[in-house]
Amino acid sequence: MLVFIGLLLVLGAIPYFTFVAIMILGIRKARVTPPSDNFPKVAVIIAARDEAHNLPDLLDDLLAQNYAGEYACIIADDRSTDDTWSIIHKFSKTHPQFNAVRIVEESTEMTGKKNALTQCIKNTTASILIETDADCRMGPDWISSMVSEFDEDTGIVVGFSSVRERSVFAIYQALDFLGIMMTNAGMLQYGKAWSGSGQNLAFRRVHFTSIGGFTGDPNQSIGDDFYLVQKIGKLKGVQAKFSWNPKSFVTTSSADSIDGFYRQRRRWASDSRGLQRKDPLFFVFLASAFLLNTAILLQILSLQLSPLFHWIIGIKFCIELIVILMGLRKMDRLRDVWVFPIWFLLQPVYIPIMGISGLIGKVNWK
Repeated sequence: MLVFIGLLLVLGAIPYFTFVAIMILGIRKARVTPPSDNFPKVAVIIAARDEAHNLPDLLDDLLAQNYAGEYACIIADDRSTDDTWSIIHKFSKTHPQFNAVRIVEESTEMTGKKNALTQCIKNTTASILIETDADCRMGPDWISSMVSEFDEDTGIVVGFSSVRERSVFAIYQALDFLGIMMTNAGMLQYGKAWSGSGQNLAFRRVHFTSIGGFTGDPNQSIGDDFYLVQKIGKLKGVQAKFSWNPKSFVTTSSADSIDGFYRQRRRWASDSRGLQRKDPLFFVFLASAFLLNTAILLQILSLQLSPLFHWIIGIKFCIELIVILMGLRKMDRLRDVWVFPIWFLLQPVYIPIMGISGLIGKVNWK
């Protein structure tokens, strides 16, 4: 049994450590894109369901944008049961650059969030679309900073997002999300468009149309952000980029319970279904992380910790700490590193649970 666990450790560690080393080198190469003097027509698109408590802050942030070009904000209320519709409808009446879209019936063609975003896109002719979530906050230069990332070859820009609350549980979520962000950012430096977050994502309308919108892949049931980065990022002659400009960063709310956190991460993990066909390299990375953490858990449960185990744990701790420190430095949140040991110790349990649960059963947006 111990020989088998040792083999799993090696099979997981070699590719995982290699990928993380490549990511670190990629992040080190990253540079902030200077401001652009090109100001295309922009539309911010938001899918909202039961977000009445978050919308006032978001609407104020969007209204305060310092964008020299023309921009509109289109918010789709997807069958909310609270005051979401009332808030965005009233706001759109007093601010003409805001457009409220009400969805009262479930789509038979796509999941709720994808349908809501599609309805937003149908209500604009803007060439650049920027997606965010109703619980996000951003600075006044957010739109201009995201737009500055686009050159003639850029089709999609992945923006940085972080959790803003300060409890231990929230900081844990922030570190976990930061690891995901750094993975995507590091690999984008090598032209590998793996994933992104719908909390902060910009793309060209023409490329959204060219991939058939959200109906372009009937087997991709959820994951609007994952789908867009994967599909647009792989178009011939199209570049996917990561924005390192601090003015383009957004913050998001943390999950308020362990159950909410589990459902959110399970939903994200479900994007890996069929990944071995869509992006084999990304699948190998995720599989190596799953295999390594599962092997570590099995070794701990065996109560027999080999020298190999100690070496692998030591290397894993060091390289993951480097990635987290690089990300915290970008966020100006180095003080949060004290939660890293907690995050690190929970990974051998967290990764196998999420990896398995994300592949099982139906997963809903909300």
